[in-house]
Amino acid sequence: MSETLTKILSELNALSNETTARIYSKIVVDEKVLGVNRGPLRKLAKTYMPNHTLGLELWKTPILETRLMATMILEPKKLTIQDLDALIIQTTSISMIDELTLSVLEDFKDPKALYEAWLHHPDLIHQRAAWNSMIVLVHRKKISVKEADELIDYIETHLVESEEVVRYAMNRCLVEIGVNYPEITQRCLELGERLGVYKEVMVSKGCTSPYAPDWIRAVLRRKN
Repeated sequence: MSETLTKILSELNALSNETTARIYSKIVVDEKVLGVNRGPLRKLAKTYMPNHTLGLELWKTPILETRLMATMILEPKKLTIQDLDALIIQTTSISMIDELTLSVLEDFKDPKALYEAWLHHPDLIHQRAAWNSMIVLVHRKKISVKEADELIDYIETHLVESEEVVRYAMNRCLVEIGVNYPEITQRCLELGERLGVYKEVMVSKGCTSPYAPDWIRAVLRRKN
């Protein structure tokens, strides 16, 4: 363990509190939870970023907060698909995979290559990461309307039958298309209604339903 990592662990322990730890404990993760709020965590990360080597060391430390901090200070342009694979296999926590991929893929060199490489990966977590990479591309409008249309064709065929780990990310991708490509928003709404995935999910007041038509409409209302 490096001297810097030892210092960071000491700082994180000083920032931890039981209330936050109880809230975080509701998230299903493999990692140890200290209980550090995002605000102080981001503030601490800013004093070290960017630092790719330290980010890799933080990710190897199986603590929720160190891995969250790693996603903030890693340098995505230095990562290859092989590097991401090495990071992903260190955890089975879906929330951590989402934090990692949705963060670093914003500036990753080629998210489309990752999507193509992992779309049919035998490991479901890698497939989820593949869909996260496409979510980033769609959100940034880095694919054409034709490509988005073809993506909907694939989602239409595979969404219902997919395992939940993959289904959620695929459904979110459908939502992102519906929000960011007005030319095919209606198609996304109609497909979501026809497939009915997550339609029966009950959500607390003020929360957004994962049911694609409701999710799309809620985001568009906020945008307007």
